[in-house]
Amino acid sequence: MTAKLAITLDDDQMARLDALAQARQETAADVVMEAVREYLDYDAEFRKAVQEGLDALEAGDVRDFAEVERELRTHMTARLGPAEE
Repeated sequence: MTAKLAITLDDDQMARLDALAQARQETAADVVMEAVREYLDYDAEFRKAVQEGLDALEAGDVRDFAEVERELRTHMTARLGPAEE
């Protein structure tokens, strides 16, 4: 099933959309459909990650901030070298 949706864009938004579509050699509708697909995929992943975090919190799977900070510093130092002070 497909559905139609009408949106209102101001002149600047429409000009930018048209320029993007032209640069990509696509229609404005194709660019909008891709943007909607990407946003919906991102939103689904974000909501899943939030739920996983809430589930972990509820299960008591939490860590002290200082512990996480130490691990991040160790990881970053290993990758980038010691921080300059």
